[in-house]
Amino acid sequence: MPSHPSGSPAPVRKDRNMRTPAFLQTRVERLEHARDVGAIIAILADRSDKAYERAHAAKALADLAGGLGDFREHAVAILLQATDEPSEVRKWALLALAELHEPTALPAFRRAAQDRDWMIRTFAAHGFDRLRSHDSLAEVVGLLADRESGVREAAAAALASIGDGRVRPLLERAAVTDPYPWVREAARDALVALGVSGRSPGAQSPRR
Repeated sequence: MPSHPSGSPAPVRKDRNMRTPAFLQTRVERLEHARDVGAIIAILADRSDKAYERAHAAKALADLAGGLGDFREHAVAILLQATDEPSEVRKWALLALAELHEPTALPAFRRAAQDRDWMIRTFAAHGFDRLRSHDSLAEVVGLLADRESGVREAAAAALASIGDGRVRPLLERAAVTDPYPWVREAARDALVALGVSGRSPGAQSPRR
């Protein structure tokens, strides 16, 4: 083992030893590591590129959501276009828009809430969660009754974020009767959140 000038063993450079070797990194991973947001957006915008590369680019924008800087507006425009694509790219574009808390993505989340793909519906619920918009309450209530447990779990979290006390009866029922423990737990967590921040307007409770 090489020695340090002091005579003791040389210190191990853990940061270098622990990171993924460059030759194993994808093109997008290298760009993300370099924080080259412009190049990542360019990959996503190029519809002639491979779908998996573009999906990876959209996910990278989700990971970098807090650091897009001057590229944010351009990124949002390209991501919104990608939400209408029938491919894996759409899922990660929805996630990126959710992580950006982008209010103009609300129509895209509403369309996604009606999609046949349960993962798309899950990302829609996550988008509603991030936006916390009362205008999406009806869609989220619908997702709480989805046939897929992952969608229901995400919908319960979204209802907690929206903070409308009218949904308490729906969450109380889910917390007791849902067949999956992770959904029941999410419903209970939402009820706790509503106990702190929930508002109960005079209107009737949303129904499903």
